Amino acid sequence: MSLKTKIISENEKVIVIYKPAGLPVQTAHASREDVCSQLKNHLKGGYLGVIHRLDQPVEGLLVFAGDSKTAALLGTDLQAGRLKKSYIAVVYGTVLNGGTDVCYMRKTSDGVCEIGEGEEFKKAELSYEVLGSKDGTSLLRIDIKTGRFHQIRAQMSHLGFPLLGDMKYGSGESLGYSREHGIQFPALCADRLMFTDPVSRKIVQFECRPENPAFKPYEQIIF
Repeated sequence: MSLKTKIISENEKVIVIYKPAGLPVQTAHASREDVCSQLKNHLKGGYLGVIHRLDQPVEGLLVFAGDSKTAALLGTDLQAGRLKKSYIAVVYGTVLNGGTDVCYMRKTSDGVCEIGEGEEFKKAELSYEVLGSKDGTSLLRIDIKTGRFHQIRAQMSHLGFPLLGDMKYGSGESLGYSREHGIQFPALCADRLMFTDPVSRKIVQFECRPENPAFKPYEQIIF
């Protein structure tokens, strides 16, 4: 099945898109499609600035720049926290209360996020709010203060609440539940995006609906 990038908004400076789960933002394999190659085809070879990324199995919103000046502006806003991203997730287990978690993590040589202590480990912080619970799962609103590799997936698993459908950081119980319910990708969606549009100089906000079936029991809450 061919996965396609969906363009949500576009002007001469920025493109906001929805990336489906399973489609990489960029890949080194010339024979594999990715978001960047699809957008470059759309732009007929014009400039495309990558501002931020999502893991290949994660769905959600991304913004790209149409020129180098805009890329620099959006990159600065991202680092300063003015470009805001928010996520929803479905985790295995009943989360009773929201909160904030701080830990330290690093990316290992085999492409896994490891949580521990030491000079190589960098601070990771996120906050989460419980939006609902059903059938031994919970719907969370998650905001990250840092942008570490696989941060949400690894950090929620470390807290004892792995994301449904997460083959890399899931538990035996969460993976069993995911297989039973046909959930093939991590139940994580970057569903909200807010930044200052470089053309209008106004703050713009975008939202999307997750397509992962893990969110279906929570449709009334999400939509």
